[in-house]
Amino acid sequence: MKISIVIATKNEEKMIKDCLESVLWADEIVIVDDESEDRTVEICKEYTSKIVSNESKGNFHYNKNLGIEESTGDWILSLDADERITIELANEIRSAIKKNNKLGYYISRKNYFLGNWIKGCGWYPDYIIRLFKKGATNWPDQIHDVPQISPKSATERLKNPMIHMSYRSLDQFIEKFSKYTTKIAKEEYEKGVRITKYRIPVFFIIKPAYWFLRKYLLLHGFRDGFRGLFICFASFMTVFMTYAKLWEIQEKRT
Repeated sequence: MKISIVIATKNEEKMIKDCLESVLWADEIVIVDDESEDRTVEICKEYTSKIVSNESKGNFHYNKNLGIEESTGDWILSLDADERITIELANEIRSAIKKNNKLGYYISRKNYFLGNWIKGCGWYPDYIIRLFKKGATNWPDQIHDVPQISPKSATERLKNPMIHMSYRSLDQFIEKFSKYTTKIAKEEYEKGVRITKYRIPVFFIIKPAYWFLRKYLLLHGFRDGFRGLFICFASFMTVFMTYAKLWEIQEKRT
């Protein structure tokens, strides 16, 4: 069974090398680059000749699916540039695809924030389908959705986690926060969600507070110190800002 690594990139010169070094055991590496303006493509050429350039226009899931289409492997391992596969996980992946009795596998992620592994806030174990047979699933159009495989019996969880170096600085976090909330607000508007005076308390108080309390108390964000507090408050602000941007879209289009 041949396995293809599929990575969608954009200006990832600081992260992509370590990611590629961690998957040299695979049969094929496919890169779909979103018109990077740094040395990302140059670095990728040292590891693979299979590099496709495509402007995603903000829909990076499209580039992930394009990479899947361009791959020739029986199995797909879909990664981001800031993720790394440990030796233990690589060995487990090879054993899993040899069995060939499932359509996909959930892999947990050890998510790092400003250099520390975050164990609470709902950030761990953070299982997601990343290893799957080609054709079994794809990345959904919605930015916050993830690949799914039905029935559940066709999937299994792998034991070893991957490493995810999610946010290395607050500047990076703020940049992604802005892009993410803008995209989600547009998606909500297209779904027909609207801000009315009767729903203001729900959108701007109840929902944001719910996500903060859920992550900080129920999901033990308090155990991660200030990082945990920041992440939980950021969840509050993500919901708040998403609906604020939705309100802005409404105002401009009415």
